[in-house]
Amino acid sequence: MPSIIKPLGAAVSVTTANTVNGATLVRCYAAAAATVTVVGSVNGSFLMGPGRVDFVEKASTDTIAATSTLSCTPVAYKA
Repeated sequence: MPSIIKPLGAAVSVTTANTVNGATLVRCYAAAAATVTVVGSVNGSFLMGPGRVDFVEKASTDTIAATSTLSCTPVAYKA
């Protein structure tokens, strides 16, 4: 079953550290494989394969960076 999400803003291209408009939940799409790094109250990284969509939950001040360009959209779970 697909996820139901509520976009909270426009998608932004991310490679360097970005808070994605202070979002606490971010939908990330990687056209090419990328290592994604989250820094702040949460510190970690993960590999996204090409053509994947993953969601990152983070503090509003945490940043997301990637080795390849990601399309990142601030979102909320829609009930």
